[in-house]
Amino acid sequence: PPPLPPPLPPPLVSARPAGRLETGSRPSPYLEKLASMPENYLLERPKPRPYVFKPIYYLFYGTLMKPDILKGVLGLQTDVVLRDARTYGYELTNWGQYKALIDGETGSIVTGRAYLVQSVEEEFKLAYYETSAYELAPCNIYFTDASGREEDEPAFGKTFRYAGDAQALKQGRFDRALWEMQMGARLPPKWHEGASRDTGQKKSGKRVDADRARVERGGQGGS
Repeated sequence: PPPLPPPLPPPLVSARPAGRLETGSRPSPYLEKLASMPENYLLERPKPRPYVFKPIYYLFYGTLMKPDILKGVLGLQTDVVLRDARTYGYELTNWGQYKALIDGETGSIVTGRAYLVQSVEEEFKLAYYETSAYELAPCNIYFTDASGREEDEPAFGKTFRYAGDAQALKQGRFDRALWEMQMGARLPPKWHEGASRDTGQKKSGKRVDADRARVERGGQGGS
């Protein structure tokens, strides 16, 4: 006669009738938490937390290193406190009569002075003074102060970086993109071709100098 068939496997737990649990077992904590949720919890989004400003250091490298100028820009009645400091990864170049911060090599150093910004209003005043020629950039600020020695732990802060074409700035070429951004208008295509020919023939020609002067008159700048 043929051999007997193997015994059937035990029934799955999920196939057992509801409410019949083995002795000592308990409902899943996840199911308990799910049962306590409101019906529309998947459609509800958590309310955003209100924005709370935290004081942050700004590193200045130009005109704003002077306490009187910074005090006037911020409209303060008391004297400002500036700390000698430096940062890495940036370098300075000239934009007309102003200093301009651009990206540099990893070990490049920019020295300046740091100020602890106390409010959003102060941030707005600083951005207004710098104009659209500069944009905020993150930086690690190392304080040196009177001792001249660098502290081990840097403070995370911000600085104002040149918003235009850094290569055009270093080569003394007219920065068309920055000019259009500041003036809110675009130059015609024919002007682009003519400006390129003039720049190639004579980088320091009168036309290029005049264009750069027009850009410089667009605002202050130079932290």
